[in-house]
Amino acid sequence: MVRAIALVLLASASIESFATETKRIGSIEFEKCMAEGQRSVYAAWCGSLSVPENHNDPKSPKVDLALTWIPPRSQVEGAVPLVFLAGGPGQGARSSFPSIRSGLSKVGEFAPLLLMDQRGTGSSQSLDCPFSEDEIAALDASDRAVAKRLAQDCLSLYAGRALAHYTTDDAAKDLDLVRQGLGFSALNVAGVSYGTRLAQRYAALYPDKTRSLLLDSPVPSNLVLLSEHGRNLDFAINARLSACTESADCHAELGDTRAVLNELLDQLENSPTETRYRHPRTGEYHVTMVDPNHLISVLRMLSYQSSTAVMLPALLVSAKQDGFADILALNHIVVESMQEAISHGLQLSVICSESIPGLTQQDVDAEADTLLGTQLIEFSRSQCEVWPQKAVADDFHTLARHAIPTLVLTGEFDPVTPPRYGDIIVSGLQNAQHISVRGEGHGVLSVGCLPRLVGDFVETLAFPETECIDTRLSLPVFTGAHGWEP
Repeated sequence: MVRAIALVLLASASIESFATETKRIGSIEFEKCMAEGQRSVYAAWCGSLSVPENHNDPKSPKVDLALTWIPPRSQVEGAVPLVFLAGGPGQGARSSFPSIRSGLSKVGEFAPLLLMDQRGTGSSQSLDCPFSEDEIAALDASDRAVAKRLAQDCLSLYAGRALAHYTTDDAAKDLDLVRQGLGFSALNVAGVSYGTRLAQRYAALYPDKTRSLLLDSPVPSNLVLLSEHGRNLDFAINARLSACTESADCHAELGDTRAVLNELLDQLENSPTETRYRHPRTGEYHVTMVDPNHLISVLRMLSYQSSTAVMLPALLVSAKQDGFADILALNHIVVESMQEAISHGLQLSVICSESIPGLTQQDVDAEADTLLGTQLIEFSRSQCEVWPQKAVADDFHTLARHAIPTLVLTGEFDPVTPPRYGDIIVSGLQNAQHISVRGEGHGVLSVGCLPRLVGDFVETLAFPETECIDTRLSLPVFTGAHGWEP
């Protein structure tokens, strides 16, 4: 009996001890937690800050921003936090962090890492749209009525929310309230993909509060999102297929893979193919109809990362010889993780206010002759017919011009934010460096020696020597299921 009482007392003490593991940074209280990432967890401090949904009306309903604080591994007096902003638009920083954690490993030695889930994403009152698998498949289709219905269904879930106030500028204002709450005079601001737009917008609105900018796979601030997706994808796919043509071993094994792609598209245009394939995780069988739009969407998803992009030539030849089961199964892994991470409602709030009104007929005409065509533009237009929106600031699509130390990272074969975007960004800056990584796709922060170069930049604000990344060997193109030829 005494032993039982002792155990209860020990358990109570343990629970009480865990519950009191809190810390206050500025005016924001954090609690020790195991933060959830994409199928992983990591130790951190979790907190929140309530901000007005409408920044022009302090009495408007509040949005609770989810904040994650990761202390540095060594104590450095006066260290300025680095805030990480996730991509999408629609990804939460807390859940995305494991995918870029190694890229910020050197920064984490001397500076705290702050993760802010953008309003409407992750744990910041996410605007999720719970589509079924069939409805998700329709997102790549050309049925505009389906597009509008899906947006209307999602809209009905958030009748009490001011969805027009979930834009990039709203999130930038949120971030500055977080900075004030933490008690810091400035922040190092890092973004990946769409997160670079938010990072640049924060710097535009609060230049004296931005110590440095780290932009991985960036979007120029003067670019209208969606206006060049098709042309960028064509560039990336052509580069991957050309790599096979230029490799003697690959060309001998697979032949002209661009011609193979054209044959497959013609075949599917005349006769869409019902394909049965096995789910790569569950082992369950799925059946889907493959048409040209579906195949192009699959190629687009597989082009993002070099680890899957180098397989494209072999996958196309396999599809011609044996059907589409293998390429669909691989695509399922990529798409499933992406769909789990994206808040479609937040994505609509950003796109409908910031992109659709700015698209010109010239943009649409330029996309029409690409593999992707105008399907993303037209699909988004249909959804934005019912989704709330507001006008952007007059300077929103202005190319940034400032002297804030800025490091820009791009991948040579990125299908959505190609290296020329990095060139455009640095052309307007007085204190910037652009590093393009050979053979890589989208999101390069963790590649090779970049974590060390990034850490050196954030610590010293001096631009690094790049020989270690310039001479790095990229993945060779696959010639078959077992990789490349020796």
